[in-house]
Amino acid sequence: MRKTKKSDYIILALMCLITLNIGAIAIGLYSSKQPYDLDGNESKIVNISFDKIKEALNIDETIKKAINSLFPVAKVLDNTDVVEVGSINTEHKDGDELDEEYDTQNDIIIENLDEYESLIIVKDSDGINTIENVPEPLMLKKVKIDREKPYVLIYHTHATESYLISKDTNYRSSDKKYNMIGIGSIMSTVLEANGHKVDHVETSHDLPSYNQSYSRSLNTIKNKKEGSDNLKILLDIHRDAVLDTNPNIESIKAKSKIDIGGKSVATFSLVVGPDSPNKEQVLSFAKYVKAVSDALYPGLCKGITIKPAGKYNQHLSDYSALIEVGYHINTLEEANEGAKLVGEVLTLVLNSILEE
Repeated sequence: MRKTKKSDYIILALMCLITLNIGAIAIGLYSSKQPYDLDGNESKIVNISFDKIKEALNIDETIKKAINSLFPVAKVLDNTDVVEVGSINTEHKDGDELDEEYDTQNDIIIENLDEYESLIIVKDSDGINTIENVPEPLMLKKVKIDREKPYVLIYHTHATESYLISKDTNYRSSDKKYNMIGIGSIMSTVLEANGHKVDHVETSHDLPSYNQSYSRSLNTIKNKKEGSDNLKILLDIHRDAVLDTNPNIESIKAKSKIDIGGKSVATFSLVVGPDSPNKEQVLSFAKYVKAVSDALYPGLCKGITIKPAGKYNQHLSDYSALIEVGYHINTLEEANEGAKLVGEVLTLVLNSILEE
């Protein structure tokens, strides 16, 4: 038996509203055409204004909310198309998404990693960070790549996600300077400056619609990998979000940034989908990223979130990571600084796991 979705109720509500509209129009037409009864007396039928009915029932607003809930459009570059902050579409099957609000109470959060206690960061004679006492990442092998070709793919399933500067457009923007493409560009620059080859995809997979974003990014990854089997490290860069009504909003705001070197920096987290056949390898990779971050910049990585469902396209590589840089409540400057440090963390991770 098919499980009833929220969209079914919304469609039923829209049908009821349409029926109500037709009835109101019919009454209005009838009353306007029958000003007198059959005996020639003035009719007692009240001429009902359709506009007044709409105003009384707030039909326009109701329909708008229903449509926005059914079709959460991500282009949201004007205030008529709204994706509610905190409404998260979880990926299902191979790139499909469930269009329903996600309850974060079922998330599993990993904050402490006992298996990497011996990992420390030291500086060499040139002041460059290196890793000492490096344990092998659990359930992960060294990555064999051609260092002369791109082996890191940075892409954005939800590219239009942005920060506090875009509050008037529901924290979304098509401008690369303000959205996740800009964050990815910073990370790409840091990685390349440290000798790593990167292919940064600037496609907005959440346009024209937020729905099926993961399906579109899945196609992009497959096409890229068909063109080059050297792309082994897959990084999907997002930012996090939380409803303003969340009872823990103040605590989340406090964790959304950290002071490092006198600068306010957006923190980051990693997300793992449990439905990938290689879930343990993906989780191991995420743990290693967090371990290096904890050693290099304590407090920068908030933790690893394991969702109750979804693949998030992570089944395409054991070295897949969904990285959320900051929240929508962070400033763009905080996010940019965070991206730089995440790039440094990933540099050390790659230095350690790439086969010589």
